[in-house]
Amino acid sequence: MNKKVSIIIWTLAVFAIIAAAYIFYSKNRPQSFVTPPQETSSQSQSSQSDKVMAPDFALKDMDGKTVKLSDYKGKVVILNFWAVWCKYCKLEMPDLNELDKELSQENNAVILAIDVEESHDTVKNYLTSNGFDLKVLLDNDGSVSRSYGVSGYPTTFIINKDGSVYTYIPYKTDKATLLQILDQLKAEEQLF
Repeated sequence: MNKKVSIIIWTLAVFAIIAAAYIFYSKNRPQSFVTPPQETSSQSQSSQSDKVMAPDFALKDMDGKTVKLSDYKGKVVILNFWAVWCKYCKLEMPDLNELDKELSQENNAVILAIDVEESHDTVKNYLTSNGFDLKVLLDNDGSVSRSYGVSGYPTTFIINKDGSVYTYIPYKTDKATLLQILDQLKAEEQLF
């Protein structure tokens, strides 16, 4: 009888700990500040009051220069949060690099790839060994990632020319998807 009571008490204790951990995590996790990506243009943001402004930030680029999101006001910004260790980030990087070259010729949109919590040398080695030359910023302490509510990598935000968040993609993306979103924005005459 004592053994059964002991097992029941331990089982209840384990469940109580799990429940407490879940409640603590639920209350303390970062909340995303935007809604999921829009499926159709008819679902796009409908009024000025619906707009969510992207948090401004100041991060160092690979050359040690400070770059702010607000430096790009007047341009569409594709903001990509990634890490070298992330398999899916590595899979999308060639598309981002290629799209960045195309967008820089048009000069109306830019890609800012924000590496989260990795050393300059780690990122530099990865970029050099793969021949990537897009603009990479270093979020050394993860504070910018947290301010955007990023909970996984890669995550990509599309920022309008006025600094508002148009949509975000909380998983791997590709050039075709990003071009489709940019075309949708152009058709809605919100950007270009």
